Amino acid sequence: MKYIIYSLLLIILFSLNVKAHECILTGTTPKEITIYNTCLAHSKQNKQKSSVTESMMKLKIEKLKIENSNLKNKLLDIKLKFENLKTIIDLYAK
Repeated sequence: MKYIIYSLLLIILFSLNVKAHECILTGTTPKEITIYNTCLAHSKQNKQKSSVTESMMKLKIEKLKIENSNLKNKLLDIKLKFENLKTIIDLYAK
């Protein structure tokens, strides 16, 4: 069991794509400028992907909040029905 937990933990840690790289222009040669522009292009693409993922997660959270409130309402309805049933049983028991 410990082996499975450690394996899953390692897989999760290695699958995370954490990148703390900044694009810094170090010189004025065409090669360095090309590297800088490429870095900027990649960072913009990653930001767009993350913003899409973030908006999808926000939508999913809103759907889950709605589902949660619906389930709470259903649970409250069941609770009220049990209380009514208890009242009816108490009246017959007297």
